[in-house]
Amino acid sequence: MAEFERVVLSGTPRERGIEHGERFADEVAANVETYRERFSHEGVDVDAMREHAAEYVEYIERESPEYAAEMRGIAEGSGVPLVDVTMLNVRWEVIYPAWKAQTEKANETVVTEPEPPIDGCTSFGVMPSATADGTTYMGQNWDWLAPIVDTLFLMELRREDAPDVLAMTEAGIVGGKIGVNEHGIGIAVNGLISGDDGSEGLRKPYHVRFREVLDAERYDDALRPILETDRVCSANVLVGHADGELIDLEAAPELVNPIHPDGGVLTHSNHFETDAVESVNERRGPSTLYRAERLRRLLAADAAPDDDAGEGGIDSESIREGLRDHFGRPSSICSHVDPSLPAIEHGQTNASLVIDLGERRILGQRGPPCEGEYHEYAL
Repeated sequence: MAEFERVVLSGTPRERGIEHGERFADEVAANVETYRERFSHEGVDVDAMREHAAEYVEYIERESPEYAAEMRGIAEGSGVPLVDVTMLNVRWEVIYPAWKAQTEKANETVVTEPEPPIDGCTSFGVMPSATADGTTYMGQNWDWLAPIVDTLFLMELRREDAPDVLAMTEAGIVGGKIGVNEHGIGIAVNGLISGDDGSEGLRKPYHVRFREVLDAERYDDALRPILETDRVCSANVLVGHADGELIDLEAAPELVNPIHPDGGVLTHSNHFETDAVESVNERRGPSTLYRAERLRRLLAADAAPDDDAGEGGIDSESIREGLRDHFGRPSSICSHVDPSLPAIEHGQTNASLVIDLGERRILGQRGPPCEGEYHEYAL
């Protein structure tokens, strides 16, 4: 399970989508079923969520025709209905309105805030001043539903009209979640929940924004997709550049809080560090309160200069050791299934990725990083 399948996608957006869909037809269908079962278990009206996803088809075609064409290609290649492929690509945006509708139906007088399961994760970035080799590193452990691990792959986009990209994604999802492009721009993402999530109508989905980050040639243009328009729900997006820049963006529906490295190190997990919004996710996942801080301390211990040149001591090996940390297991940086939970609620670290932005290279492990060796994938 340790190695990712790597697939080169080229040609037109539709051709890339067809290749994606044909190659991972079973995995796309499995993802759809996994999400339907899990959200139904959480009390969500899945049919209503699917209907809401259908509304996004035309919206994405208008906002991002190439993304829409790639989605249609995935549906064509996999044989999975377009509305279900769309549901995968807008799952963050449709889960919150569906959850709130279910809450209102259950209690017509008191509407509580939604607390659906979200992508976990502990992300990091390290500036050249703190690294032994003077490069910029970033990446994360991506924690989510355990069955999803079997549907992950690395897609390499080769395009004449946009930057080449190497990124991890789930089968059926166009936008890469964690990766790097040929200009040394990288992205990592964490789930967040705020009290205002899901209160508005259609807005640009996060997965479309993630692809736009990786489409950028300049750093300011890479930040723009997260900042320029309001959002339906919350997410944390870490954007890095090979020349030594790292900015973490805590995005709520109508507010973005930027966080910069401290001592050359930046870490984040699944709660808002700003008090400008109501942070909700720690109610269901208290481990978020220690995972990011613990990883920061583990990395900072190696960040101090260890020679007369003033270079820091963090390297890819020390980063990987930090990502394998088991304090608080199973709710640790290297997350594992909690056997006390029902199988449908099992979650774990499904992917561990260390990105060398300078070399446009990913060291990746599929599944909990303690269970195997990292493999190298270069763009």
